[in-house]
Amino acid sequence: MISMASASPTHIFPLTHLHSSQENYPSLCLFENCKSMDQLKQIHSQTIRAGLALNPVVQTRIISFCCSHETGDMNHARLVFDKIPEPNIFIWNTMIKGYSRIDNPKCAFSMYLDMLKRNVKPDNYTFPFLLKGFTPDIAVECGKELHAHIVKFGFGFHVFVQNALIHMYSLCGQVDIARGIFNMSYKRDVITWNALISGYNRIKQFNESRKLFDEMEKERVLPTSVTLVSVLSACSKLKDLDAGKRVHRYVKNCEVKSNMTLENALINMYAACEEMDVALGIFDSMMKRDVISWTAIVTGFIHSGQVDLARNFFDQMPQRDFVSWTAMIDGPFERSLPGHTLKLEHYRGPSRIKSLGLLWLRLNALDQTSAFGLSSCIFGAIGFLLNFVDQNSAFCHPHSIGP
Repeated sequence: MISMASASPTHIFPLTHLHSSQENYPSLCLFENCKSMDQLKQIHSQTIRAGLALNPVVQTRIISFCCSHETGDMNHARLVFDKIPEPNIFIWNTMIKGYSRIDNPKCAFSMYLDMLKRNVKPDNYTFPFLLKGFTPDIAVECGKELHAHIVKFGFGFHVFVQNALIHMYSLCGQVDIARGIFNMSYKRDVITWNALISGYNRIKQFNESRKLFDEMEKERVLPTSVTLVSVLSACSKLKDLDAGKRVHRYVKNCEVKSNMTLENALINMYAACEEMDVALGIFDSMMKRDVISWTAIVTGFIHSGQVDLARNFFDQMPQRDFVSWTAMIDGPFERSLPGHTLKLEHYRGPSRIKSLGLLWLRLNALDQTSAFGLSSCIFGAIGFLLNFVDQNSAFCHPHSIGP
């Protein structure tokens, strides 16, 4: 076994001080300083050697780490869990939360059913942990049955549970039911509003998202960055510059702390409304940018007809993904400017390979529906594509290609 000194600077102290009277819990400092599964397994091994492996506090701390830490291992948590004769509701909830964290809703739901079979009643934390991990298909399959359980156990009016239900019904497209729960909620918090706004966005009812934000402001509920990102997404689709500026004021007035996701949403909104000077000002002021930031600017210039500027920013991108390639290739075709997308030999990378396929589809569509027909530039593009497929070694050696 690798020593803790080599695995991490965190020092593991001997477990002799964990031996205490039956009335006192052992020290938790070793678990509090634990930073990884390797460290946890070494602590666990020491508790076994010290005869403390079945101590309830030790078991709880091991399971809690596995279920909540980013490096946590749910298989290890299950091994410890299965050795507990009668887990309490905290342990059951922690396991359910852990499975939801790793996007394994089936195991989380199975854990919930096992809990009921062993006559352990859920509490107000059980259902939010369980519903948070649901995928759309699990929500459709199990959502209404679980809602009935919530009512049966008397948690139908608990704000955390209502928020989880709104999220769950929104996830599977049943926003009318989510709205009904929202309307019956007598104690809404900002998460309640966020869940429903996000739900309307998911089914593309952007006008409802905007109207809900109007209601939220009238009730003087302070939005979060999550709220603003969702509303800005709706404003972008609606091209509602006035509402977008109203959202922006929350950031300007320091009522909501800005972050890169929110700045990207602002850029996207202003770009969608063809306010590229403002969008570029936000882009230039960003402390940190990602591929979404760059793609939003590129897409904005394309949609405003400034394809040369879009190409200039595209060329400066530190990284390009399939979305950015799609914007640079598909956008000019939609604006009847196919010649702007044909100089692809200057770029390398796996995303270009996918985008060349997209270009082929666009060329084929032009051949079928566009007034351009198979003009000389399209023949040239097809020739380039065939030459690329024939000669580019990246298809055979994907590790040799650059960014």
